[in-house]
Amino acid sequence: MLLTKPIFSAGFLLEHELGVEAHIGRPLPDELIPLVRGVHLPYSGLNLAAIDLERRNFSLAAVKKALTEGAEFPVDRMVIHTIGIESENGIRVGDYELLIKSFRELAEFAERFRIILCIENQVLRQNTRRFGDNAPEWLALPEDIGRENVMLTLDSSHASSSAAIYDDHEERIRKLNEFLIRPELIGRVHWSDARLKNQEALYNDMHMVPGSGDLPLEFHRAISRLNAVKLLEQKCTEAEMIEGVKFIRSLQ
Repeated sequence: MLLTKPIFSAGFLLEHELGVEAHIGRPLPDELIPLVRGVHLPYSGLNLAAIDLERRNFSLAAVKKALTEGAEFPVDRMVIHTIGIESENGIRVGDYELLIKSFRELAEFAERFRIILCIENQVLRQNTRRFGDNAPEWLALPEDIGRENVMLTLDSSHASSSAAIYDDHEERIRKLNEFLIRPELIGRVHWSDARLKNQEALYNDMHMVPGSGDLPLEFHRAISRLNAVKLLEQKCTEAEMIEGVKFIRSLQ
C-alpha cells in the first residue's frame, strides 16, 4: 500500500488508490480520517535518551499519550523517531542505555494496543547528534531493545543524508545500501529520492519525489520489494505525486 502526507483531497487519493499517514498532534482534515492507514508519533522537543530525568519522563509521557490517541486508527504499527538526542552543539545531553530503557517501557505500553513500534533512522546533522543516524546503530536497535513488537522504519531521505558524508560516490552507494541489509526488520517505509552524486544530500533532508533524484534504480527496486506499507513523504503538487506513483508502480 502507498500512503501520502495528508495534503491532498480525498477525491484525489481515492482516484489513485492512496491512503494517508496521520501525524499525531498535527491537524488532519475530517475528510481524510477514513483514509488513515498509517500513524506517526510526535518527536519535536522530546528526548527519550535525556540524562535530565524530568525531560526524559516528559518525553515518555508525551509519546504514551500520542500512542493512545493513535490507537484509535485502524493500524497495527506506528512510526516513531528514535527521539534520542546524544549531544547538542557539542554538549552531551543523552545516553544510549537510557534510550534503550525508554523504548523497552514504550514497547510494553504499546503491547496494550497490539501496536508494533517502527523506529525511523535519523537525519545526519552537523550540530545535533541523534542516535540512529547511521545504518549500524539503527539496525542494532531492535536487538538491543529486545522486544517482539519493535521493528524499523526506513526513511530513504534520511539514509541519503548519512551516506552523503563520504567523499567517494561508490562508497556513498555502499553506505546507502547498508540500510537494506536486514529487510526483515523493516516494518514501514518513508520513501523519497535525493541527490548523492554531488553530495547535496549531506546534512540535507531532501524528501524528493521518488524517481526525481539520483538514487540508484536498484535501491528503489529493493524498497519496492520490502514487505511494508510505504509513505511518499513529500510536499508536492498532485501532478508530481502522480509521477512518483507511476515511477514506483513501474518497478513492480
